[in-house]
Amino acid sequence: MTLPGSSDETKSVFKLDEAFQHLQDRLLLTHAGIRTVTGHPGTLGEQSEADWVTMLNDFLPARYSVGPIFAVDSLGASSQQIDVAIYDKQYSPMWFGASGGTKFVPVESVYAVFEAKPTMNSTYLTYAREKVASVRSLHRSSAAIKHAGGTYRATDPSEKHIIGGILAAHSSWTSHEGAMAKLAEHLPAPGEEDSLDIGVALDQIAFDYTPAPVDGQTDEPETMLTFSDHERQLIHFAIRLFDQLQRLGTVLALDMREYERALGQRQ
Repeated sequence: MTLPGSSDETKSVFKLDEAFQHLQDRLLLTHAGIRTVTGHPGTLGEQSEADWVTMLNDFLPARYSVGPIFAVDSLGASSQQIDVAIYDKQYSPMWFGASGGTKFVPVESVYAVFEAKPTMNSTYLTYAREKVASVRSLHRSSAAIKHAGGTYRATDPSEKHIIGGILAAHSSWTSHEGAMAKLAEHLPAPGEEDSLDIGVALDQIAFDYTPAPVDGQTDEPETMLTFSDHERQLIHFAIRLFDQLQRLGTVLALDMREYERALGQRQ
């Protein structure tokens, strides 16, 4: 029996699944509204990117920055333009780019990169893979980090995976089952330079390669391709993205001397 005034009686209910459903519906309505007034692909693309940046900024903790970027390295190379990136300023200075526009971000500070498209299909999957590879192929430096108890060693960049993915409003495939089959056919195995770790088409499906550890297991668990249940695409995507970010911990601390050498070469 619940006593009057007890904590059980006064508990409020927050319907998490409904909250994500409303957000998913709002993103789809925004995309549909823009399409009714313009067929210009550039306008549609800009609105889609802005919607995703807003959603991820609202969802992720404040430590993460979200926006369009070019990733750059200490050798002077640059990635292709990335529609939506998640990056961290803690150990990497933001030297370049306008505060309100696209930034040039040291690749060491990048957690994840996404291609934003109105539709998910095999062509855009290939395009997203090229964008992701253009970031992962950059040279990443690493420096030791001082802390109150001593020094953390410089991390091997290969231990810090850069998450790659695709964001879309719609799927070009006509059914949930058809989308699952096509994604399984067109997605490369995880670990490749152009592999995609996660993605979502808001109207139909989300996919991810997120390890599912077993209690007591010490070895790295096998990573399997997983799909969302139909009509739970956004919540599946959000939870699995957050899981993957947590597994990464903190980004690399860039080695400033490697960037300094670029000044010497210029002189």
